[in-house]
Amino acid sequence: MTLMKLYHVFTDEKDLWTKDYRFARKLYNHWKKTKGTARLYKEVYENEEAMLSNEMLEEDCILAYGPFPL
Repeated sequence: MTLMKLYHVFTDEKDLWTKDYRFARKLYNHWKKTKGTARLYKEVYENEEAMLSNEMLEEDCILAYGPFPL
């Protein structure tokens, strides 16, 4: 079974999901500097169908900066 790993980057009223960790980290750093708040989470799903149903197997906060985004 191949698990599906996504990175969720978010700040105030903005969210992005990507499979590319390097891109997620760059966006996190950008929002950290420009918005003063950012989060980067790793989300693991069994497959695409589970992802579309928001049935996560695992969710971990990798990086956090500032107050929790709105």
